[in-house]
Amino acid sequence: MKKMKIYYTSDVHGYLYPTDYLSDEAQGMGLMQAIIDFDKDENTLVIDGGDIFQGSPFINYFQNQKRSDNGIAKVMNAGGYDLITLGNHDFNYGFDFLKENLSNLNAQVTAVNILDKSGVQLFPAQIKTLGNGLKIGLIGAVTDYVNIWENPENIADIQITPVFPAMKAELERLKPQIDFVIGIYHGGFEADLATGERLSDTGENVGYQLLEELNFDLLLTGHQHATIEGQSIHGTYTLQPPNMARKYFEITVNFDDKLQPSITSELKTPGVNQSPDLKAALDDLQTEVNRYLDRPIVHLDTEVAAQSHLDLAQTSNVILALTAHVQRLATGAELSIVSMNNNTLYLPQDVKVRDILRNYPYDNTLFLMKVTGEQLKQNLEKTAEYFALEAGQIVINPKWLVPKTEHYNYDFYYGLDYTLDVSQPVGSRVRELTYKGQPVQDTDVLSVALNNYRAVGGGEYNAYKVAEVVQDTGLTIQDLMITYLEKTGQLQVDEVLQFEVVSS
Repeated sequence: MKKMKIYYTSDVHGYLYPTDYLSDEAQGMGLMQAIIDFDKDENTLVIDGGDIFQGSPFINYFQNQKRSDNGIAKVMNAGGYDLITLGNHDFNYGFDFLKENLSNLNAQVTAVNILDKSGVQLFPAQIKTLGNGLKIGLIGAVTDYVNIWENPENIADIQITPVFPAMKAELERLKPQIDFVIGIYHGGFEADLATGERLSDTGENVGYQLLEELNFDLLLTGHQHATIEGQSIHGTYTLQPPNMARKYFEITVNFDDKLQPSITSELKTPGVNQSPDLKAALDDLQTEVNRYLDRPIVHLDTEVAAQSHLDLAQTSNVILALTAHVQRLATGAELSIVSMNNNTLYLPQDVKVRDILRNYPYDNTLFLMKVTGEQLKQNLEKTAEYFALEAGQIVINPKWLVPKTEHYNYDFYYGLDYTLDVSQPVGSRVRELTYKGQPVQDTDVLSVALNNYRAVGGGEYNAYKVAEVVQDTGLTIQDLMITYLEKTGQLQVDEVLQFEVVSS
């Protein structure tokens, strides 16, 4: 009987140390702490599912400076990674710089739906022969929603094609040559795994279709930051770890005499310890980042208290107003649209850089657009989907929490007066929409400041896809917030937001 073992991480987002950079306490997380427990031999594969080169304050600090000496390769090489696929955020700093980052890895890359302009695969499927003679096929792919979200300049030299046909073609080609085939998909599930109920029809995630229609032996997934224990669905074993290397999978595959596989998996939590030599090699980088994060910005008279996401979505707060204000100052827009995020918004009295990054964790850039009244209403209706009614009480729509928590797709429309009526059907909840006291007509055109993710229709705000882009300022919203606070020394801003969420 033959056996193989797999260690699998995904959506690490540059978290190498045992910290989320929000708390001073060491936490069981981070890639350095995971790999110390990897027990690798000649029958072991170590695999990552993408989104490694963006996300944490640590990696973003170095990526923004275009520094590929950022510690990622050192840690992955020390962990013995054999293969990775790419995630959508790995393209955020441009494909040329991504290639520079990848060149430092010992691991191979597979992402079969990424082609050059002539149609040639840049990261083909791989076959690994283990010490026991088993031939393992590995087929990676990234959600083709990169085409929607990414700055076109960052992917101008490549094509990212639909996932399903690309993986299907490679599976059919590879299957006769191998004993076991693994799909590594930087994407999640569009259906409930227990019932098959459809949750989304956008095409962002096609994991369930891969399970239902293709015959991978093992499908490793990511992107949704869900925690999905190993299970067999439609004959394929699948799973998904959470983000930030908070957990990783150890997967065991036993083969009988006819090479029929039996798969089990264990979801493991890293400790807080790491290799002393590896830590020493990275500590200068960590010190540099912490020096930047701990830079004082402003002293406030009182702290900004935390609120639940449900309360915040019905009230807004001064942090969101600050975001709206700096966006409007930088663009001169009539409206400023800002979003919640999955972190709880809070500011202490003594504000440091890390506090701003906690409250605005994305290195988004600022866009100026022209949007019609009709498009504004469509987008407001999308925002209104955040709410549901349960026993007459306003709650968060479960579809915004499962399979992925998406508080970051709830928007506030500074400059407008509006009411969202949750008692009405989805798509008909916006009422009393006015601008400067006048009803907004479908044909009205207003200038809008917003982040680049939303400007390209991210979060299924599809009306922005056809709206006019006036300017991509290239300005980072985090930097605008930091600069404003340092210059003015105050948090209070003059931003009007009159809105109400009602249930009748």
